Amino acid sequence: MRYLFILSFSLLLFSCGGSETVVDIEGPTDVSAVDASKLYNRHCVDCHGLKGDLGLMSAKDLVTSTMSMDDRVELITNGSANGKMQPFGTEHYGALNDVEVEAVAIYIEGLRE
Repeated sequence: MRYLFILSFSLLLFSCGGSETVVDIEGPTDVSAVDASKLYNRHCVDCHGLKGDLGLMSAKDLVTSTMSMDDRVELITNGSANGKMQPFGTEHYGALNDVEVEAVAIYIEGLRE
């Protein structure tokens, strides 16, 4: 009986797989289908403000930023090197898929105008 329990338990552990966590966030697959202002308001406005110039928690002024589109996508996806801005990309257990990250980066570009 004990042998059967150990065998069953071992098979259960084996069938559950490894300890790797898989994040599967579905979302839009086209930038034009994303409501970027809604995402910005949900994820960014607390620190950057509605117009991008609030600066709470040492947040950078998005209106005067000269960051390139690629750099913005990188920062949104992976967070800042100093850890003050947390990552939002799905690879880093964030809440935005790659298309949504790109849409938010484009939206931020519009704050400069």
